[in-house]
Amino acid sequence: MVGAPLMELEESWVFGMFPTRLLIFDDRIEVRGFELMREKIQSKGYDRVDGVVVSGEGWLANLVISEKGKRPILIRGVNKDAAERAGALIESCAARARGTPVQASPLATVDEEGLIQNLTELRDAGILNEEEFETKRRGVMRKRGTYPSGGP
Repeated sequence: MVGAPLMELEESWVFGMFPTRLLIFDDRIEVRGFELMREKIQSKGYDRVDGVVVSGEGWLANLVISEKGKRPILIRGVNKDAAERAGALIESCAARARGTPVQASPLATVDEEGLIQNLTELRDAGILNEEEFETKRRGVMRKRGTYPSGGP
């Protein structure tokens, strides 16, 4: 018998008639969407998760899950608090799958180089335009102190 998901996120209807859903289980994540009018379900083990990034201004956010050797999984336009909880839950399960200790902080820190690489992949996939990419890249660089805080 398949257990109930620990958490579920659904992409905003703004992005299409059939929004993508993310189900977080104890042993895997499932991405459910529609392709050619058929439901497509992808199941991913936590051992494949490289990292999780929550990005967005205000109360809406995007959740990006990086996968080893694959395109990132993107869930767009979700409540930012829910995205952060989902991100922390996925990071925790991925750490457990890797056998690494879970950090005491509910929100995992993100490697800046990995984040910039994820942003580059999103730009190359057409999800971010050049302006959005540069804005987010500068924000990452400011946080780590390698970009001047004044100016654009």
